[in-house]
Amino acid sequence: MAETTFWIRDRFPVLYESGEAKAVLVDITSFAQMELIMDNLVNREEEPEDAILAASAVLQRLVAQARQEPPSPDWERDLDEL
Repeated sequence: MAETTFWIRDRFPVLYESGEAKAVLVDITSFAQMELIMDNLVNREEEPEDAILAASAVLQRLVAQARQEPPSPDWERDLDEL
């Protein structure tokens, strides 16, 4: 299965100073997505379901099953729909 990483520098304009990369520009939609992800990570409370899932073999089976599926031809649209 081929994996595509959305949050890589090559997908966004890079600002250079004296030939050295100094900043990355993101559009407002990408920034809002990053902001939401960071907010969720920072304010995440531990949930009992997480511990149960991590302790069981279910998570590993789900990951293995997902890796056997063919990648979506338009994964960005699919992700936006979630």
